Amino acid sequence: MNYAELHKFTRPELLDLALTHKSYGNENADRQGSVAHNERLEFLGDAVLGAVLSAVLMQEFPQDTEGQLSRRRASLVNEESLASMARELGLHEAIKLGKGEVKTGGRDKPRILACAVEALIGAIHQDAGYGAVQVVIESLFRPHLEQLRTSTLDYERDYKTRFQEWAHEQRSVSPVYEMAEEYGPAHARCFRVAAKLNGEVVGYGEGRSKKAAEQDAAQKALARFLTGGSDSPVLLGSDGVERSDTLISNSFDSSSLHAVQDAGSPPLTTSTSNKETS
Repeated sequence: MNYAELHKFTRPELLDLALTHKSYGNENADRQGSVAHNERLEFLGDAVLGAVLSAVLMQEFPQDTEGQLSRRRASLVNEESLASMARELGLHEAIKLGKGEVKTGGRDKPRILACAVEALIGAIHQDAGYGAVQVVIESLFRPHLEQLRTSTLDYERDYKTRFQEWAHEQRSVSPVYEMAEEYGPAHARCFRVAAKLNGEVVGYGEGRSKKAAEQDAAQKALARFLTGGSDSPVLLGSDGVERSDTLISNSFDSSSLHAVQDAGSPPLTTSTSNKETS
C-alpha cells in the first residue's frame, strides 16, 4: 500500500508538511526564517501511535503484564520497524530532503524514515481526528500484531526495555542514555552512547543511529550486571575504565541472562579489557 492510499486529506498541506524534513526547511529558508518541517507532527504522531497501540495490545493480549505489553509495543514501535514500514509505503521516495541530506544517503537513514511515519500519523490525526488515525494505525500494524501471537523474537531483542525492567526491580531507578561520541564520514555516521545508572556509566554501545547505539549499550550493560559475578560485578566509571563495585544485587534470576542470550544475538560476555574501544 502506498502512503497516499492510507487517508484522503481534506487539508493536503498537512501531508506536504509531514513529508518535509528539517534539512529541506533549513536549505530553503528565506529572510523570514526556515520553511516549516515535520518535527512537530512527528512529536504528535509518536504520542498517538503509542496510545493507539497500547490500547490495542491490552485488548489483544489480556493476560499480559505491563512489562510484557511494553516489550510487545517496543517491538512494533522502534526505529527499525518504522523505517521498514516507511519503505513499504514509499515514504523514502516522497520525503523532501535538503540537498546535503540527499547526498549523504538520507533517503535510507532509519531515523529519517521512522520519523516520517510518525509525522504522517500526526498529520492524519490533525486532518481527521483520533478515530480516523486509529483505523489507519490498526490497519498498518495488524500484520505485525498477528506475528506477535506466534513469535516473541522481536520484543525479546528490545534490550532497553529489559534493562529498564531490571533496573527498576533491582535498583529502583531508570537507566539514562547519553551521547558519548559521533564519528565516521557524513554519509556513514556512527554513534557511541553511554548507559548510566545513578550517574555511573555501566555500558557503552555503538550503532548507525542513536537508537541502535542505545540498544547496544543496554545489551552490554545488562550482560555486565548478569555475568559480573556475585562479589565484584564489572562497572564502568565516568572515564570508561572498568572497576569493581557492589551496586548489583546478588538475587537476580539467572534465567534473565539466558533470555538475553537466546534473543537472537551472539552470546553476551563480560569484557576483560581496561577500556572499550570505539
